[in-house]
Amino acid sequence: MRYTDIEGKVEVWSRSIQPHDVWFIKGGFRFEVFFNRYYQPIRKGGVVLVKFVADIAKKAELCPIGVVNWRNVNKQVQADIVELIRKYADNGREARAMLSHLHTNGSTSFANSRDEFEMEHGREPGGYEFFDRTHKTKDGVYPEITNTQELNDMVKSKIVASVASSSSSKPRIEKPIGYGFGVKRSDVIGVHALLRKKGIASEMNNDNNDLKVKFARHKKETANLIMRLSSS
Repeated sequence: MRYTDIEGKVEVWSRSIQPHDVWFIKGGFRFEVFFNRYYQPIRKGGVVLVKFVADIAKKAELCPIGVVNWRNVNKQVQADIVELIRKYADNGREARAMLSHLHTNGSTSFANSRDEFEMEHGREPGGYEFFDRTHKTKDGVYPEITNTQELNDMVKSKIVASVASSSSSKPRIEKPIGYGFGVKRSDVIGVHALLRKKGIASEMNNDNNDLKVKFARHKKETANLIMRLSSS
């Protein structure tokens, strides 16, 4: 991971770094964090950033909570919280038990897996390629729990559903599968996604912002002119 020191010199940080280490680094140091086209932090800098942000939430002086002692929380609120935790835990266990193809990505995010594939091959991974990368073991085989026939059936059903939805008014799923948090369907499929890949989207956004500023200025000048004419 590269960083810039207080003198502006770019160096490579080869040592391990934990979130709490960032708090004690001398002022002026800047770590390099890369983001993919979906604005997800990636690579080593991205991992440090995500963990550091999570570390901020654990500091009471920065993210204070109203009640410090659990015993002082309203009894009914306590009961509701415990019931909610149990409910989510049960739902999680049931959902995991129903899975027939668990990913083997470990702590590596899907965003980082995509970035690694693009660096190796110079292009985005296809659906099957990415599934293989995130669901096969290091030996290149699927875990025993993986039902490959169910996977094929799932892919076929999604293709059929996609074709059917293009000619119907049924609502489509907004969150695409295999891209991680923060990515919407429009970021992956459609005109917006194509413009983003070609690097045109940011230029269009800048042009639109300029037009909005000019329009607001013109609107204000027109209103002032109308006021002067009406008062004369």
